[in-house]
Amino acid sequence: MEHKAARKLFGNRVSSIRRAKGLTQEQLAGLVGKTVEHISFIERGERSPSFELILDLANTLDVSMPDLMNFEDFEEVEDSDTPEDVLSSFATPVPIEQVEEVKEPVASEDKRRSDLERLQDGFESLESLQQLAQEYGILDIFQDNGGKVLQLLILLGLRQIPGRTGNDAVDGQGREYELKTINIRNSKGVLKTSFNLTTNHHLNLELLNKYRQVEAWYVGIYEGVKLIKIYKVQPSLLESKFSEWQQKIQHKNI
Repeated sequence: MEHKAARKLFGNRVSSIRRAKGLTQEQLAGLVGKTVEHISFIERGERSPSFELILDLANTLDVSMPDLMNFEDFEEVEDSDTPEDVLSSFATPVPIEQVEEVKEPVASEDKRRSDLERLQDGFESLESLQQLAQEYGILDIFQDNGGKVLQLLILLGLRQIPGRTGNDAVDGQGREYELKTINIRNSKGVLKTSFNLTTNHHLNLELLNKYRQVEAWYVGIYEGVKLIKIYKVQPSLLESKFSEWQQKIQHKNI
């Protein structure tokens, strides 16, 4: 099996178990000490997980490592297959108005009707927000903290760089910046006692060089979805962190 296919199958496995456990990507990321972007990359098969992460995922999802690595129940999907192609292979679509509710719904019909109206109102606003986000180079406000990044871009007068991995932004003169968001509450809603600046990328020396050369880093501090403050950090002030990352990369490549 090729590496790309194995990554995709492993990502499907993680996503399936996570959803079965009722966890969001953000919750899982908090529990294993990774960013939401990192978990998203893993589930999409775009990043190879370390042994330590596989162990953490197995412990967090309460499955054995052999079970987590069991791909037998997942068929390999060609890149050309769309989600509709995959679903149609084992299910028949049902019109929304014909969908049957579960036998024991958690809320009354009146309550769900009211909630559905509120949801629809919210989605109408979200569609407008998504259109705005696309103008700033963000394809999905629900992925990779897209909504928060959009807020930072607008407040700072920046625009995301198309085709780049991560939150790279540029100003009107072409100067580049790095954007980060930090939530001061963990996945359980409890205030964190400590924070750590991490990178969302598969770090290498080339990326480290870019980090050192950007005009500035902007770090948005959030409490849930509420923006508390924004820090502007010069790359020179982060050199100790860059040096730490560089040593890890060089040690890994020995």
